[in-house]
Amino acid sequence: MKMTNWLRSSFIAALVFGFVACSENDPGPNVQDPNDDDDEEVIASPENMFGEVEGVWPSGSTYTITGDVVIPEGSSLTIEEGVTVIIDGDGRQGSSPEIVVRGSLYAYGTENARVRFTVPEGRRTVANTFAGLWGGFTATETVGDLVFEYADIEYAGAPGEANNPIVQEGEISEGEPRYAIYMQDDGLTSNFIVWHTRIAYSKDDAIRLNGAKTLIAHSTFELNGETGGEAVNTKSGTVGDFCFNLIYGSATNGLKVANSKGRTPQADNYFYNNTIVDSGWRRVQAGRGGSLNYENGSRGQCFNNLVVNSRYGLRMVPPDDQPDLANTEWGFHYYYGDEEIIVEEFYPSNGTIGRVEDQPRPASDIAGGVGENDPLFANHALGSFDIASAREASTVGRMPADADFRLSAGSPALTGANTEFSPRYASYEVNGKTYTTPTPQAYFGAFGAAN
Repeated sequence: MKMTNWLRSSFIAALVFGFVACSENDPGPNVQDPNDDDDEEVIASPENMFGEVEGVWPSGSTYTITGDVVIPEGSSLTIEEGVTVIIDGDGRQGSSPEIVVRGSLYAYGTENARVRFTVPEGRRTVANTFAGLWGGFTATETVGDLVFEYADIEYAGAPGEANNPIVQEGEISEGEPRYAIYMQDDGLTSNFIVWHTRIAYSKDDAIRLNGAKTLIAHSTFELNGETGGEAVNTKSGTVGDFCFNLIYGSATNGLKVANSKGRTPQADNYFYNNTIVDSGWRRVQAGRGGSLNYENGSRGQCFNNLVVNSRYGLRMVPPDDQPDLANTEWGFHYYYGDEEIIVEEFYPSNGTIGRVEDQPRPASDIAGGVGENDPLFANHALGSFDIASAREASTVGRMPADADFRLSAGSPALTGANTEFSPRYASYEVNGKTYTTPTPQAYFGAFGAAN
């Protein structure tokens, strides 16, 4: 952090404070006593971070955000490995900061020294799972790149405020939950990379994208959405690859794409080799919730996903809002369900696969009866899924710390998936780094064999 930015932040804050004090308490000029020590400037520091930022937050350091932080247009902030960013929010309007990205943000953790965005330790509780304690990341139309590499993002989703960009753009209304990450980009001018990252306990969507060249891979999404919300929800202008991710307990869908919002290019999302577990149950609206969803003119390829005890399988929305079926391919999905109501909706009754004449159930899918085709996870026993608990935000359980969704020896999900297609992009070049897109594998889901 450059000292000049701290001073600029404090100067802006001082001006705003002076204006508010004048307008609320005294309609006349606010004359300051030069000898009054109560009017000292508040200067941003790692222990009290707010205002405009750029530069580098060095490895191993800790920053506490107490007010909205803004990365200006044309600038960038690089957060190095092992940095902890504590956002001191309480879930109320006026005291739940956000990080606004008008330039570029690069969070570069490593496997052994992750970057963490969280709340003060005393607020990291089960009771606060869906409290929405801070405003998340908002990347506006001027955004450059947004990269999260080996990062953890927790407890986002505080209600929107009138001055928030996401409210001013009309994406949400004041008082509605903000997303853990929101990004708006026109024309694929920006890159969005989520790589070996975990997003947990968001009040609504973990990720909402209105455009970007996108790679989301090797990442974990846990308990996203209290009574609604996806792990990843993309709109027109979003093109890329979404693969080898674990989605656990999402309120609605794991991955959803719709070519809405009127941006170009057409939404084109490749969903493959993801593991989706216990998802879709907290969305109370009939016909919503599940695992994978294409709608409203979107296109893509969707293969090799492992869907377990989720409310619906892959859903192609009916003709009133259907995807671009002529340019969409799907199949090679592996389904498992503990109860008849789950098995009956492997092919959603509110979708078209297996429900209309020209969209039969793919012969390549693995979809049997209740309890059949157990994928034999290394450490996550099946057979006793509790739908009633999964429906209630107050009773739904967090993912066990020792859960292991790799496939045990002898798992029927280790073979039979589709390797005869390529990712949307072979690689992504961002800020001098190359992210090689994982290629499809012959096993179903995200992990393959346990060693």
